[in-house]
Amino acid sequence: MTTRQRLRELLGLDRLEPATPAHLEGAEPAGTEPPAPQEVGLQLADGTSIPCFLLRPTPQKDNGMGAVLIAGHGRGIDSLVETGASEEFNTGTAYAFVDAGFTVLCPEVLSFGRRRFPRPEGAPPYEPTENSCGVDATRHMMRGIPLMGRRVADAAAAVDALGGLPGMDPQRVVIAGGSGGGAVSLLLAAVEPKVAAALVASYFCTFEASLCSIRHCPCNIIPGILPEMEMADIASLIAPRPLVLEASERDHIFPIAATRASFERLPPVWEASDAPVPELVVTGGGHAFRAERSLEALVQQLAGETGRTRPGGP
Repeated sequence: MTTRQRLRELLGLDRLEPATPAHLEGAEPAGTEPPAPQEVGLQLADGTSIPCFLLRPTPQKDNGMGAVLIAGHGRGIDSLVETGASEEFNTGTAYAFVDAGFTVLCPEVLSFGRRRFPRPEGAPPYEPTENSCGVDATRHMMRGIPLMGRRVADAAAAVDALGGLPGMDPQRVVIAGGSGGGAVSLLLAAVEPKVAAALVASYFCTFEASLCSIRHCPCNIIPGILPEMEMADIASLIAPRPLVLEASERDHIFPIAATRASFERLPPVWEASDAPVPELVVTGGGHAFRAERSLEALVQQLAGETGRTRPGGP
């Protein structure tokens, strides 16, 4: 069994109801005006409909690529398309990707926003940034499948659906996200060679220094992942495809020292394939997804991929 196959097994991907083929309902053709989020539905083969926002660039900026953008803990996809001041770490990130020329799909993550487990009758309503991860993680793990596996399967369906839109190239869809969205992005790019590239923010570190040493949400738990593979082992499965990592100097839940040490293991893997090595972008401040230099680096790496034959990696 390869490392990729083992990771799929640990995530429960082969035991989940088929999440693909999937398609988008309600998607309108691209326009010429500044991008505005379209509310669309990601329809899965099992009948599930996942709320999403779809944003398209203007024809002048369109780079012909797609980006599935995954929200971290918070209000879900609403934060990704919000403008103005906010304390959330990924506020308005979708517009940065659209401005860079990507067609962007933001699928709601299970337990966030519109996909929170219903409150019991008579219980107080959810607070805007509250999630239902604890309940959803328990429900999934009691059935032998980690919640993270369900999220990765949903993100894979989003990649397929975005790549299937008219005018889109299914081989040119990237995955990106921060924090919990970064976890999904790293794992999906590792298990699915069809993902063109990944931008992982506010997550890449080591399991030992983060999840196993600092209090984190139970939705991050992947039973049995240790001692078989650390985050660097998972990231290595993305090679030789482009990978950009963003981390914060003072991230209190993903310590930067462990992030730097883990990152040092990656360049030789890409060098062995004669591919551009990943880039680690370290920002100031705390836990955040800025999508500034990291997004620029992603675009630069993808430009270098144009015209190359891209193997699927190990």
